[in-house]
Amino acid sequence: MANPAVEPGETPVADSRTLTVGTDRTLHGFAIAALAILALRVMGLMASPLGLHPDEAQYWSWSRTFDWGYFSKPPLVAWAIGATTAVFGDAPWAVRLAAPLAHTGAAFALFALARRMYGDAAAVAAGLGWLLIPGVWLSSALISTDALLLPLWSLALLATWRWTETRSMRWALLAGLAIGLGALAKYAMLYFPLCLALAAIWSPRARPALLSRQGLASLAVAAAIVTPNIAWNAANDFETVAHTAANAEWRGDLFNIDQLAAFLADQFAIAGLLAGGLVWLIVEFARGQRPLDERARFLLAFVAPPLAIIIVQALISRAHGNWAASAYPAAIVLVAGRFAGGAFLRWTTRTHAALFAVFLALVTFPAIAYRTPVIGRGIENGLKRMAGWKQTARLVAERAQAGDYTAVLVDHRHAFFELAYEWRDRKDLPPVRIWVLRAAPGNHAEATAPMTPAFDGDVLVVQMSPRYEHFLAADFARFTPLKHVEVALGPRKTRVLGIAEASGFKPAARDDAFMNDVGD
Repeated sequence: MANPAVEPGETPVADSRTLTVGTDRTLHGFAIAALAILALRVMGLMASPLGLHPDEAQYWSWSRTFDWGYFSKPPLVAWAIGATTAVFGDAPWAVRLAAPLAHTGAAFALFALARRMYGDAAAVAAGLGWLLIPGVWLSSALISTDALLLPLWSLALLATWRWTETRSMRWALLAGLAIGLGALAKYAMLYFPLCLALAAIWSPRARPALLSRQGLASLAVAAAIVTPNIAWNAANDFETVAHTAANAEWRGDLFNIDQLAAFLADQFAIAGLLAGGLVWLIVEFARGQRPLDERARFLLAFVAPPLAIIIVQALISRAHGNWAASAYPAAIVLVAGRFAGGAFLRWTTRTHAALFAVFLALVTFPAIAYRTPVIGRGIENGLKRMAGWKQTARLVAERAQAGDYTAVLVDHRHAFFELAYEWRDRKDLPPVRIWVLRAAPGNHAEATAPMTPAFDGDVLVVQMSPRYEHFLAADFARFTPLKHVEVALGPRKTRVLGIAEASGFKPAARDDAFMNDVGD
């Protein structure tokens, strides 16, 4: 079988018939390494004493009920948790299990793409490199929308490249399937069609495939998968879309150099040395030191839009570092193709592997991490939202059982979802309700379990936000502070919860005067 035509500057890939033995050996070696990393991650999740992050507890609460959408996110993260917990129970490691599984799948997709584009060395570098970059080791330890988006983006990227090579309808349909499911994971998947359009402009080889009946079929599959979520949003006042748009915060000063600088710095924290390799390559392309071949044009079409859009967003308002994460599957294949076999990539892989080992130890053994002289304080601060919730829930439960309460009222969604998770098997405790500060609900808890006058007996109040205590107390006819609850989160961090007993809930009108008093 003849090789495809190789353009000037491209590295020829050997005929598949001559690579059968070597490819199998390479694939088997990569699979062993990837599955070993997966096993370490799962064992780390099982050994870690850390509880769920409040966002994870929120996703778990969503997973109790199947739906096509939820207050602030599309549904796939809840579905994934529902699947893993149905099999393994509701322990924190089972709630998170889909994350390391999905990222391992992403590594295999990127391995396959890099091998097709650049050969075996690049395939191993891209696959293992993905598993070891800092953002992925963190994302593999927490269940989040990114943990599901990025593997589906990687699969869509592989399917799209194979589609442009083969003009096969099955690859087009697989690309559409991955795009549709990716949009159910996180709306950032909607960058992918924009990337496809750019690929059609930049890549003469890709253009005929993308602008064909196969392209329409791919789009139809993606649209069919996303349509139920659109219908759910329409039936729920576009809650998820509105929340996603609100995160952009396009108000106030529209030129924020400090936010842009912070976002760019975050890219090196998330992507590690991959970010440096990407910058190096872009400079080479810009200076004409390296030919911009078909492969590079195709991959850059899937790097540039997410990065450019979020850079503008950071300059206009703000941007979290992970908002541009969808640029990195293509970026790691591009960097692996350029540096595979070289000292830069070997050093990068070893450095990231060492950092991964440190990270795994710190998450698995936080008692050691907290007492590390140099980094203990930073680790403690980073883990504080996941620490101490089991003890917190136990102490609040003891207070709730000491009186005849009709409800336990919290003033923060973190406390609401953590108590809901920790008390999931408790039938002897009052229902948890949340106090709504503003006129409209700002999160899923406020939309589904707000405090109402129907709870007309004594209520146990649990406060995380002391700045709003005056407004909370004013919503009750009687409000009596009790002894607060303290929970140690580490040697230097403590969670302090205000406790009160209240009755006669009659909230003040959330009019303009009230909101002016509350402030931002």
